[in-house]
Amino acid sequence: MTSQLAPHPATRNRVKALIGTSAALVTPFEAGGAVDWHRFAGHAKHLLDQGPQGGGMTVVTAFGTTGEGVSIPREARADLYERMEEHGVAAGQLVEGVYGPVSAEAGRHLGRSLAAGAAAILLAPPFYFKGVPDEGLYRWFAEAFEAAGGAARDVILYNIPQLTGVPLGPALVGRLRDAFPEVVAGVKDSAGDWPATQALLAEHRDLAILVGHEGHLAQAVRAGASGAISGLANVAPGLVAKLVSGEEDPRTEKLLARILALAVVPAVKALTAGQTGDHGWLAVRAPLVAMDAGDAEGLWRELGEMLQ
Repeated sequence: MTSQLAPHPATRNRVKALIGTSAALVTPFEAGGAVDWHRFAGHAKHLLDQGPQGGGMTVVTAFGTTGEGVSIPREARADLYERMEEHGVAAGQLVEGVYGPVSAEAGRHLGRSLAAGAAAILLAPPFYFKGVPDEGLYRWFAEAFEAAGGAARDVILYNIPQLTGVPLGPALVGRLRDAFPEVVAGVKDSAGDWPATQALLAEHRDLAILVGHEGHLAQAVRAGASGAISGLANVAPGLVAKLVSGEEDPRTEKLLARILALAVVPAVKALTAGQTGDHGWLAVRAPLVAMDAGDAEGLWRELGEMLQ
């Protein structure tokens, strides 16, 4: 299958230039489990307003892995762009994570979001069947892009095989970018596998290569990566921006070792709660389990000074 989509004026170079540091936003929930749009937009706006010393973000990422996007149904997030706009965050300042095993549903979702003005879409592969060949993955992405129709543009392929069980290698990325040059803008590489990151950069450094593992970030930028979509940027945007500049920071190893020893999303939410003084940030959706408030306060006491 080859692309039948009309070229779009947005290009992969636009996405590469747009995203240096982008926080993979944690998602706050109300007591009944609904998205707390007021907190959510306030957090996004706070990060976007930080300026160069605080991360210099021009876009933030909603409903990524750190944002529990895979646990939030499409109807619960349907108001994303309207609700964020009400609080001063424009659609063009948002990347949205899209998931789902059905190519047509994923494609319609990304088409609607891009038509609403999203800066880009972070699109995960189908994650139910494992061990599938690249041919099957190519067909799935091609079907999703076709389902999106003429709105399709600025898609960042999401490689996080430790969660999806489905790796996206350089050869598949190359086939997709060749067939859909007006759609495939980059790759978010969250595999945490440095040789695999090197191989991706060797073949596709003209794409927006966004590294999700902060421990490899500075090294990757020096090798040609363009930035990061980072969970750590929720609480340490300045640190992540430093790494995106290609400069190492000795705090990174200790912070990551401590956070990765825990359930990562509840831990980042605990740090967000500690930083803001708002325990409402602790809530998570099943199957995750929130960190106990006392444990969360202990984690903040341990790491908070490093995150300031």
